[in-house]
Amino acid sequence: MSLISDVIDCLNAERGKENLPPLTANDQLMQTAQQHAEFMARKQALSHTGEDGSTFDERIRDSGYIFSTAAENVALGAVDAAGVVNMWMKSPPHRANILNRQVVDVGLGISPQTPESAGILRYWSLSLAAPLAT
Repeated sequence: MSLISDVIDCLNAERGKENLPPLTANDQLMQTAQQHAEFMARKQALSHTGEDGSTFDERIRDSGYIFSTAAENVALGAVDAAGVVNMWMKSPPHRANILNRQVVDVGLGISPQTPESAGILRYWSLSLAAPLAT
């Protein structure tokens, strides 16, 4: 299994404890989250502000995902799926985003580990959203 699917499985386990439906990976949200994780790694700063000064909802909208609700979690320092989900679940605002009954889609970005980035912590970006009903 991949690290991304492991994180989504951990998120869905937490949602399952609250009888919430599982999150489904969405390609647009995956791309948005990955781009933001890579930006944070280049900047070496944890931030909800994007490269062009964008907010998370602007980045999601720019991907073409039309949402009724959206949220973003970011993290730095976790080394595995359980670790990052545990960090988010211990933070009330991040926990609330994960357990938001309205969100159904998820995207996860993880800064890559390369020989050049050895010793640099991973940056994580989580995009959560629900599509606008049409």
